Amino acid sequence: MKTAVKRTLFLSVVLLILCAAAPLLCLLPVFAPPEEAENFTDASSSEAEAEEDAPAPEDTPHAEPQAILLWDDAAGEAVSVPAAEYLIGAAACEMPPDWPDDAILAQMVASHSWALYQLEHSDQSDAAITVNSAQCSGWTTDEVLRSRWGEDFQTRWEHLSQLAEEVLYDLVLYDGAPAAACYHAISAGHTQASQRVWVETLPYLQGVDSSWDKNAQDFEVSVQYDAQQVSDAMYAYLGIDVTGNPDTWVGDTVWDEAGYVDTIQICGQSVSGTDMRSALSLRSACFAIAWQDGEFTVTTRGYGHGVGMSQEGARAMAAGGASWKEILSYYFPGTQLGSTDDLA
Repeated sequence: MKTAVKRTLFLSVVLLILCAAAPLLCLLPVFAPPEEAENFTDASSSEAEAEEDAPAPEDTPHAEPQAILLWDDAAGEAVSVPAAEYLIGAAACEMPPDWPDDAILAQMVASHSWALYQLEHSDQSDAAITVNSAQCSGWTTDEVLRSRWGEDFQTRWEHLSQLAEEVLYDLVLYDGAPAAACYHAISAGHTQASQRVWVETLPYLQGVDSSWDKNAQDFEVSVQYDAQQVSDAMYAYLGIDVTGNPDTWVGDTVWDEAGYVDTIQICGQSVSGTDMRSALSLRSACFAIAWQDGEFTVTTRGYGHGVGMSQEGARAMAAGGASWKEILSYYFPGTQLGSTDDLA
């Protein structure tokens, strides 16, 4: 009996000692085998060094975009404009500053791509495009914008500068080269194929639906001309000497699938819609002519040549939530969005 009691007391003491020592066991150091510890140290050091040596993607420097060479009618000379200033000055001429940012961004990238395309396809001694800075046509300077915008200049200039910085290196490319990313104000509801306006057929400029444009202000406009005005224009611009009664001058009109005039008969001669537009200074080659009440009434739809990106369509797409990349991909199908670095 005494032996059992002693044994019980002994076990109780041992148990108490173990319980008291247990919290201290977690403080003892745990050692990895020497070889494993060394390997772990080497690997972690190498990874850390590699991470320090590898630059972050956003920190990778871009090559400075080439300056844009312009012929400025206002100055009567060629001017070399830094790419960022060109994007700002071009966007300020082409779109109201309060339009959605993505529409303005799309315009900046299109302007940049178009200028580089023109420069690449012209004599390298020539300017890429012709502008008139004084009239804010194609591109303008900060001095002109300061005069036009008055007290709003600083805010608007800073805003456009931020947008230009965002897309300074972005371009619309086709086969690795700048695409002819042209643009116009308002289409006739569908954009034009390039060969309908110019000589070259470009696969990414074959026209797309742009029904948003039909809701634009001044989508449809009518103007009147008297018989003498039309007669003078036909002779001066087209070499056609019109004769007979004015109500017989205009014959059949053929419109293309996009709604623009393909050909129109003037005193029995076939004239292209683009030539007729130039002769009468029409807003668009989508038009109809009628002789009524002793004068010609010409009704046009859209504004501009109709090829490439519709600026009104870009505004509507951006207002509906489309990004600038989606806008450009839509109006220039088959192109790729790339960088000025891709041209090096």
